[in-house]
Amino acid sequence: MLVEQVVETLVASVVFGLVVVFLRFVLRAKFRQEHRKVLYVALILVAGVYVGYVGYVWRLFEFVVGVLATAGALGLLFALALVPYVSDVFASISIALDPYINIGAEVEIDGKRGKIIEISLTRTVISGDECLIVVPNKRLRDSVVVVYSTKSVQKMF
Repeated sequence: MLVEQVVETLVASVVFGLVVVFLRFVLRAKFRQEHRKVLYVALILVAGVYVGYVGYVWRLFEFVVGVLATAGALGLLFALALVPYVSDVFASISIALDPYINIGAEVEIDGKRGKIIEISLTRTVISGDECLIVVPNKRLRDSVVVVYSTKSVQKMF
């Protein structure tokens, strides 16, 4: 098996070399001044075929396909694990674009009233009666929020 692979690789290398010499000869005769530019493009195409054939002979694609499949599965699991955080980030973008919800605004959410003191990518902090209320931005976006201070403040990004 190993001897066959080595022989096939050597034969492919010899064929590749002959094709390169033939292409150089033909292109030089056909395109006198511009033969180098066309030769480079043709060499890239022939080299791609050569590398693909050698990869097939040595069964390199089986390893690559396995690695890509594993990476895809891990990426899917990672993406599914991050769904709550990503939804909070998109909710924070929607909150940042809202002209009425700002730092310093007096709000009431789920029966709790306070002043917004911080808005981050994933949460909003509201100062309540002798306590801090930390609300995930997704919940702030999905809940009914009563805003008592209705003046809009210019947003800073």
